[in-house]
Amino acid sequence: MSSEHAVERVPLSEIREGDMLQDPRSGKWIKVAQTADSKMHVTDERPDGATTPIQEYRVYYGDGGEEIDSRLVTGLVNRQVRE
Repeated sequence: MSSEHAVERVPLSEIREGDMLQDPRSGKWIKVAQTADSKMHVTDERPDGATTPIQEYRVYYGDGGEEIDSRLVTGLVNRQVRE
């Protein structure tokens, strides 16, 4: 039985706790230990009094204290797949 890993490119939204994810900024591999969904109010300064939109995002926490914020990632990310 081989312990080699293949890499697949997936949207960040498909990453789950326990996955090995390559940090798009540092290039280091991290094991995702926890995820947290958050909402942020984006202020809209239009004079017509339009409602304030809400931006939803997810933060992925690695088991070594790393953080990957979905607002800072565009495109696909690398995930390890055990073969």
